[in-house]
Amino acid sequence: MPLTSRSRLLTASALSIFALSLAMPVSGGAGPMSFIGVQAAAQEAGYPIIVNADQFKELVDKGARVVDVRAQTAYEAGHVPGATNLPWSRLNVSERDGIRNEFQADDVIEQVISDAGLKNGETLVIYDTTSLPGRAFIALEYAGFKNIHVLDGGVTAYDGDLTTDAAEIVKSDFKITDKHDVRVDKAYVETKLRSDDSVIVDGRGSDAFVDGHIPGAKSLVASQLLTEDKKVKPEDVINGLLASRGIDKQKEILSYCGSGVAAANNYIALRNLGYENVRIYDESWDEWSRDPKAGQSLALNNYTFTGDDVSSGEPEGPRFLTADQVKELAAGSEVVVLDVRSPSDYNAGQIPGSVNVFWDSTLDENRVLKDPSELKKLYEEAGITPDKQVILFTRGGVQLTHSYTVLSLLGFKNVDFFTGKFEGWENGAIRRG
Repeated sequence: MPLTSRSRLLTASALSIFALSLAMPVSGGAGPMSFIGVQAAAQEAGYPIIVNADQFKELVDKGARVVDVRAQTAYEAGHVPGATNLPWSRLNVSERDGIRNEFQADDVIEQVISDAGLKNGETLVIYDTTSLPGRAFIALEYAGFKNIHVLDGGVTAYDGDLTTDAAEIVKSDFKITDKHDVRVDKAYVETKLRSDDSVIVDGRGSDAFVDGHIPGAKSLVASQLLTEDKKVKPEDVINGLLASRGIDKQKEILSYCGSGVAAANNYIALRNLGYENVRIYDESWDEWSRDPKAGQSLALNNYTFTGDDVSSGEPEGPRFLTADQVKELAAGSEVVVLDVRSPSDYNAGQIPGSVNVFWDSTLDENRVLKDPSELKKLYEEAGITPDKQVILFTRGGVQLTHSYTVLSLLGFKNVDFFTGKFEGWENGAIRRG
């Protein structure tokens, strides 16, 4: 006998909350990417990884190559004299198998570095718009460069006049001969969920962290390690923050975020403070959150309903859609994809054409569901109205069932779900360059 719509709703809610309470699975082995205690690559003797303007000049006077890792348009608008332009996005692919910001293939990385004129064994001083150009740093380190430094504060911290004259580049014969890969895979992270000698660090925004994270992870928002002028905060300030989060220099650090960008930024910051055993889970939340067996933790208080009946009738039962079905349906004007993830996750990458209403924004300061008029206004402002077919997208059971409950109470009858792998992201990191 089929379940009624209300029974389906309550059953789905109960199951999703029950799933979150289950013990997290732990793999029996670390797999092919198991490596512990590998020392981080060294920087030029006597200099930290992140250098100030005076140290930058000293390194250049000693023959270090200056590399501008910003987008080509930014480089052409003004750069440090003599700097080579190697945009970090050329070392990465926007997306692979639904995962954003992955390394290019080795032969592509070799070609990009060769075209930039960089040679094996050179000391590099790179700069971006901030002190934490993580994706460029880890890709160049992966390619074998052992002496990499970063200008604190980025291009605006350069103590001199910028130029628009392009540097003369002589193509090199660069090859990857001494690879240094700090990435680990999901299977490896799973073995560390209950480990006493490892700390999993989440670099996303605080709103994304509370909305769902790897069980046991500690929040370290990468952007909050910078001052207003984009320089790294004083060491004692960052060390105090790390100590308060239990991020111990003696332990293995596994850094992740939404899609590898903030994770790489945290990698630089930790390495600069002398953390040697730092790894990056590069596939990050993009991969973890789409595996229903991986487990997620929330850092939000529970919520309540007033009990008032705001529905005008029974809702229809939802379907779980495939990515192809989502793309086909979303092409129509009467269908809208509603992404209820946090604004941080949405801005980092979203399904093209989707709109964002964070599921937690439907609750007031006491975590009680907002008044129906407020809820209707919230959705209408995003273009979500009952006459349209709504496809709910998120990567968590509580978020999904809560959003479906709210829409159902407001009279939405045509609501479907999508929680699976998606290819064709609108990639916020690549778009920003």
